[in-house]
Amino acid sequence: MRIICLVLLVLLSALPAGTPSLAAAADLPAAAAAEYSRGRELYQADALQESLAVLRDFVQRYPTHPQTPQAYTLIGRIFTRQQRYAEALLYLERVPRGLRSPEARLLAGYCQVRSGDHAAGREQLLPLLEQSFSQADTERLLRALIEADLESGRPLQTLVFHHRLLPFSEQPARQLDEVHQILQNRLSDSELEEAAFMWSGTVIGQDARLQLARRALARQDRQLAQQQLQLVLASPVTFPYWEEAQQLLARTSVDSYLSRDTVGVLLPLSGRYASYGELVKKGLELALQQHNQAQLPVRFIYLDTASDGVTASQLVSRLTDDEKVMAIIGPLTGAAAEDAAYRAQREMVPLLTLSQRDGLPQSGNFVFRDSLTAQAQVQALVRQALADDHISFSVLHPENRLGEEMTRLFIAEVEKQGGEIVDVISYPEDATDFRRQIKQLLWEDPDERKFAADAAEADQLPELEYPLPPFHALFIPDYAERLGLLAPQLMFYGIKDATLLGTNGWNSPELIRRAGRFLQQAVFVDGFFGDSRKPEVRRFVELYRQAYQEEPTILQAQAFDVANLVLQLIDDPAIRNRDDFRRALADLGGFRGVTGTTGFDTQGEVVKQLYLLKVKRGKVVEIN
Repeated sequence: MRIICLVLLVLLSALPAGTPSLAAAADLPAAAAAEYSRGRELYQADALQESLAVLRDFVQRYPTHPQTPQAYTLIGRIFTRQQRYAEALLYLERVPRGLRSPEARLLAGYCQVRSGDHAAGREQLLPLLEQSFSQADTERLLRALIEADLESGRPLQTLVFHHRLLPFSEQPARQLDEVHQILQNRLSDSELEEAAFMWSGTVIGQDARLQLARRALARQDRQLAQQQLQLVLASPVTFPYWEEAQQLLARTSVDSYLSRDTVGVLLPLSGRYASYGELVKKGLELALQQHNQAQLPVRFIYLDTASDGVTASQLVSRLTDDEKVMAIIGPLTGAAAEDAAYRAQREMVPLLTLSQRDGLPQSGNFVFRDSLTAQAQVQALVRQALADDHISFSVLHPENRLGEEMTRLFIAEVEKQGGEIVDVISYPEDATDFRRQIKQLLWEDPDERKFAADAAEADQLPELEYPLPPFHALFIPDYAERLGLLAPQLMFYGIKDATLLGTNGWNSPELIRRAGRFLQQAVFVDGFFGDSRKPEVRRFVELYRQAYQEEPTILQAQAFDVANLVLQLIDDPAIRNRDDFRRALADLGGFRGVTGTTGFDTQGEVVKQLYLLKVKRGKVVEIN
């Protein structure tokens, strides 16, 4: 016995210090199961962060436990709920393939779709359609498949999943509106016919017939439109767009449905924005006058979007139904444009808005936009900077909505085109002293030492040696007045080897007067440059001066472009109706507008060749 006890003592002493006792080892499965159960209970109590902490600890301590795949899945679900899709995938993919439950595969496919990997997500989700899930997970599965197919150009297939989703949807009206938008904007005529057949006797099928009727009416095929609408109205199916179907049926019985020589114009002609509306009207009238001297005359019918008690959508209906216009130009202001775009798409009348409001062309395939957008400006600037071998960028922006929006778009564009963002520094909107921000841009401690107090000393341009800034170009989305204060300080305090990049807010006579000598390495962008050598610009400026005895701005120039392209299409005898007009706008290419307009992209957003400008010998000149 003494020998046996000595052997046991030797063996126990040889065990590592952290090795649990035999009794403790026997308790490990129970302790692990209890810890997993605690993590799951916290999740069910909606204590997500506490649950996440417990479950992460569990998978680290018990990597081979039978419940570890379930823990990984639950962690993935928590991150999915928090919309942290990359982190969710990181944990879901740690589950061995043979042990992945349908729940884990659903979450992984959903996260792939939400992360933009639509093909991989769809491939993972499709085999799960016959699996049994909770109502929330069933909706998640179908929503992901809808998104994947819509983004991959399979709009008809999305209707299959919408049809399956409707019984589970907590917001059926909202979902039917999504279906309505797909039928209205994303399907071809043949796909609409297929949808009407596949879902005959359902709300989706009714809506497909309504869209077929609208398109037939836009082509002036009133007989086909009546046939489709009569089928819609004779059905017992509850239909959210019943009133619209009745209105369209009434319109099919009206003679002389379309006036080919008439264009509607929606502008603010009274109220606070009336001065802008009048400038746009001058550009439109100049183009119309030139056209009517040589071609069959066309009429512009102007309606005031600032009239009390009348909405822009009502004005669209008036132009469409009463005046029977071929197309509509405007509105100019954001809220009116948004309202008008929705109605124009519903009425299937081409609308060329001049507003910069986000998302307008996405209202539908009858809505187009010709305006200088922030997105177009940053694209042109980044493209030019990269062409000049500038690959690293910093941003110095005012703390206001324009500065923050321009900064967001600029950063996204730099990253998209393969550049590098070094720093983003802001300053108060009313700032006059930028010393602290400049030191931050130079990676210096802003409190380390004081700069010269008098900003006027910048005019002396001291002979000091400064290190190169840690970026090639500096983007400043502000106006010329602020540049007059900022540009001298940038040079005085050390930023003199970087290219300054600016928006159309720089293009002002104030720029030269206040900061011209400090902008020798600056590049900025605009949609119109009156001193351009382009023949179309020189002709426009001369015509405008003769007609109005003043210099044109971008508003008049933009209106001149829009009017000319509309008039060009009206003169084409092959364009017989509004749908022909819409297709011609969508296919437009090679147009030479004075504001750089060449055509429209697939979304209806204008394609422009913007003017890149610089300061040379005390003047603003065009690059190239």
